[in-house]
Amino acid sequence: MQFLKETISFGKGIFRGFERKHIALIAAGLAYYFVMSLVPTLMLLTAVVAYLPVKNATQEANSIIAHVIPRQGLDLIEPILTTITPHRTGLLSFGLIATLWLTSKAVKGVIAGLDIVYEVTVPRSIWINRILAFGLTVGVGVLLLLALILALGGPLLESLLARAVPVQSLWITIWPFIQWLLAAAFTFSAIELFYLLAPNIPTAHRVTIPGALTAALAWLVLARGLGFYFHYFGESKLTGIYGILAAPVALVVWMYWGAAAILIGAEINVNLQLYKSRRVALAPRGPQRRADAA
Repeated sequence: MQFLKETISFGKGIFRGFERKHIALIAAGLAYYFVMSLVPTLMLLTAVVAYLPVKNATQEANSIIAHVIPRQGLDLIEPILTTITPHRTGLLSFGLIATLWLTSKAVKGVIAGLDIVYEVTVPRSIWINRILAFGLTVGVGVLLLLALILALGGPLLESLLARAVPVQSLWITIWPFIQWLLAAAFTFSAIELFYLLAPNIPTAHRVTIPGALTAALAWLVLARGLGFYFHYFGESKLTGIYGILAAPVALVVWMYWGAAAILIGAEINVNLQLYKSRRVALAPRGPQRRADAA
């Protein structure tokens, strides 16, 4: 019974924080920045992947990105990527500059949002925030590139294993799950990196992993769930209301809920930290425990 009461109280704390801190409005702002940075990021990745000595590298990369982005979003962006792939040499310089600028602005928005969730009273200076946003952008980019390289190594690993044992049928079965695990590991690592470095609060004794796990799982479920919903139930309604804007609307909806998942995960961490602090404050001290025992 006590556990149930504490669980209900914990849920109420998260809901009150969601309303009081206007997390829905912050998520809407982050969705705008995410949309603005998505295309140049994928442009840069397409240009980089095209140089790798892997057969069908772009298709393999899209297969793992599909676990993180709904199919409607990829269908909207793939024609752009197909058009720009032949011009990959020029895109490496332009794409790098555009990606770093736009993505760092999105990351700066995440930093501001997490400062609000964690109720930071003294934010960092503008220049320190810019430097931190740039560093986090590079860090998340490295994580994403590492996940893609591991995914692109799948066919090579398959061919090496096939020489030892006939595992082709087994590999076909387990490879989609390995791709999902790679996408999940990247998503969790990126969100955990934000929780550790973005808020301007001391890192000592801070809770981060539960919220990062929740946010990463929610992000992946949203990508698959919203894609399924829009494909089988909502696409016709969106098309009837928004016409040719149906696909962009679906993409923005996913971006909004993805941003909300990151902020709600941070709110979970905040409430867990408060819960731990209360438990420590209410716990009897050493001398008191000995007195009670006597």
